[in-house]
Amino acid sequence: MKTALEMKSEENNVVNLDDFVLQKQEAKFPLQPIIRFLVREVNKQKLNYHQLKYIFKTVRAKCNIDVGNKAKRLIELPSEEELAIFFGAIKNPIHRLIFDTLIGTGLRVSELCSLEIKRLDLSNNQFFVHEGKGKKDRIAIVGNKLKEKLELYLQGRQNRYLFESTRHTRFTTRRVEQICKKYKKLSGIDKNLTPHTLRHIWNTKLATLGLDKEKRALLAGHENDKTQEIYTHLGIGGFKSDVIKIMDSQ
Repeated sequence: MKTALEMKSEENNVVNLDDFVLQKQEAKFPLQPIIRFLVREVNKQKLNYHQLKYIFKTVRAKCNIDVGNKAKRLIELPSEEELAIFFGAIKNPIHRLIFDTLIGTGLRVSELCSLEIKRLDLSNNQFFVHEGKGKKDRIAIVGNKLKEKLELYLQGRQNRYLFESTRHTRFTTRRVEQICKKYKKLSGIDKNLTPHTLRHIWNTKLATLGLDKEKRALLAGHENDKTQEIYTHLGIGGFKSDVIKIMDSQ
């Protein structure tokens, strides 16, 4: 038999779901009239996403509302020696070219998988990335060494997408991640190495060899007011040769 004290203790440890729901509703309640007002105004004014985003950004600035800083994690990238071992473990030439392209252009793996051949402009050392992350279009720059590899690979091919399986379907993000995991395991590298890691390595190389933050953000598809200004007044052509030189430096 349980004592009265034990039974009381158990009661104190029980979560009352009704109380939880009530507390949640009370927490939301003061915001509901504001939300309803905003919904009416957005529908009335027919505001789009970008207009609404601008409104909240302006209100936040005028009210001095601090966004707060997210904790930043340091990313330990593979060394040059470890990368050489990783690429050395890749015997399939198409798989190797996939990772050469990721590390040589900074494309997201999803962008690479959906990249159609018609959007390649190798004569001008560039790709047109159509509707990348956030449905944004941008230009990716290709170094001469990678360009030569891609031109050789494309000879005689009738692909729709740059990289396709033997069944002529495009690679999925999941499939490229699996392939990368396979070669990482074969190479015995302990550090984190994913397709996205190769994008970090690309960005780091550009930074190390002197390309400034705004230009890197533009190339990576991290658009903000500063990168938009660079695009308008300078354009990719203003620093394309610098990027090509950096990517061909090794």
